[in-house]
Amino acid sequence: MLPHALIFDMDGLILDTETHYKRAWTKAAKEFGFDLSDTLYLRLIGITVADAENVLAEEFGTGFPKEKFHVRAQELYEELHHKEGLPLKPGIKELLMWAREQNIPCAVGTSTVKEEAVRRLIHHEIVDYFAVVVGGDMVERGKPNPDIFLLAQAGLGKAAEHCLILEDAHSGLLAARAGGMRSCLVPDLLPASAESRELAEGVFDSLHDVREWLKLGCPISQASQKT
Repeated sequence: MLPHALIFDMDGLILDTETHYKRAWTKAAKEFGFDLSDTLYLRLIGITVADAENVLAEEFGTGFPKEKFHVRAQELYEELHHKEGLPLKPGIKELLMWAREQNIPCAVGTSTVKEEAVRRLIHHEIVDYFAVVVGGDMVERGKPNPDIFLLAQAGLGKAAEHCLILEDAHSGLLAARAGGMRSCLVPDLLPASAESRELAEGVFDSLHDVREWLKLGCPISQASQKT
């Protein structure tokens, strides 16, 4: 059954940000004498910046300069953004246009602060497709708690069970389940786990595939499209 609303994560789903974040955070950690391994970085995907920095502080101990790291990592991220740009993920514009044609309202529910999220959406000229933008700074608890998605759902005025969450991270699927919402997954840096496949209605290679699935009315069996 078609959802009554779509709620999108942003980083790694709408925007190809995770590679930039990983490079920036890894380099910043190294500058301060800490090794941010690939395994540790994967634990940071899908949670707020503040929560991710707390994970690093717990992992690296009292010598980790969290405030200085925050500033330096953001500087390095902006340098990469300026030099290399921040492309949209394949299929996002087509999916948004299809949703508009079907009169299905859309929202963004992201761990990124709202001001930055809106700035990025404006830059890519897609902000007008979203009736609501909720950032991680607008709630007390980030993903995997459902607060971000519940605030977006309330803003759209649709029942939770009729909202479909589109995510690239496991924490977002947990948040969707906790909020009583449907979900699907388009993995980015982190492959889909067995648990993710159980939580999501479908696991897809791209947003193009999500659009085709929606056009078919969201059939339950997605074995042929799972990554």
